[in-house]
Amino acid sequence: MNTMRYLLIFLFLFTASASSLFAQEEDYSIGRGQAGIDFMLTFPQGEFKETSDKIAYGLALEGAFVLPQFPVAVGLTGTVATYGSRTFKVPFSGTVQLVNVDLTTSNNVATGHLFLRLQPQDGVFRPYFEGLLGFNVFWTESTVKDERYEDKDIAGSTNLSDVAFSYGGGGGLQFRVYEGATDTPGQGIALFIDAKVRYLYGGRAKYFDEESITFDANGAPVLLESNALESHTDMLQAMIGVSVRF
Repeated sequence: MNTMRYLLIFLFLFTASASSLFAQEEDYSIGRGQAGIDFMLTFPQGEFKETSDKIAYGLALEGAFVLPQFPVAVGLTGTVATYGSRTFKVPFSGTVQLVNVDLTTSNNVATGHLFLRLQPQDGVFRPYFEGLLGFNVFWTESTVKDERYEDKDIAGSTNLSDVAFSYGGGGGLQFRVYEGATDTPGQGIALFIDAKVRYLYGGRAKYFDEESITFDANGAPVLLESNALESHTDMLQAMIGVSVRF
C-alpha cells in the first residue's frame, strides 16, 4: 500500500514538471473539450482480491474540459464492467415443467469519478497524471429469457446492490494520430490513442460472485444474502481506447 502511494506521488511530480515545460507551446487551433471511450480490464486488489479474484471487463467513458493556458483538464469518468455470470436452464414455473427458460445471473461493478488531470497540451506524445474522487457501485442481477429467443427478456430482478466511496490516481499516455486544424481558433479537432492505468481505493461493500450461487432441495439455483461477500473494494483498472479533442 505504501509503495503504491509513493509511486503515485512520483508520477504526480514527474508529470507536473513535464506539463509545465510542454504547455508553453499549447496549440490554440484545437478546442477545449475532450471525450474518450476505452476497453477496460479491472483487477481486484488487496482484501477485494482475497475474497473474489475475478477479473472484470467492460467499457469506460470520459468527458473533460481543458483549462486555457494551463496543462490541466477537469472532467467526469464512468465505467461499467462484468466480473462473472452463470446461465441455467430451468422450468418456467413449478406448474409449467415442460417449458424451459434461460436464467442468467451476472455480477457487475460500475464506477463514477471526478478527475483532475495534469497533461501537456501540445505534441504528438502527451503523458499525464490524474487524481480521482467518486464511488463504486456493485450489483448482481438475474434475468429470465425465452429459450428460443435469447434477446427477449421475460423478467428480471436485482438480487443485491451496494455503493462504496472511492478515490485514487493513475497515469497514461496519449499518442496523436490525427489533427485537423482550422484557421479559426478553437474549431479544430485531434484524435488520440489513449492508454492508461488507474489504482482506486474503495470503501467496504457487499457483493456476490459466481461462487455465491447455491442450490435448494429441488436443485434450483438461489442467491442468499447470507452468502454475500464483504470487503474493501480496491481495484486496478487498465484501459486502452481513443480520445478526441475538439
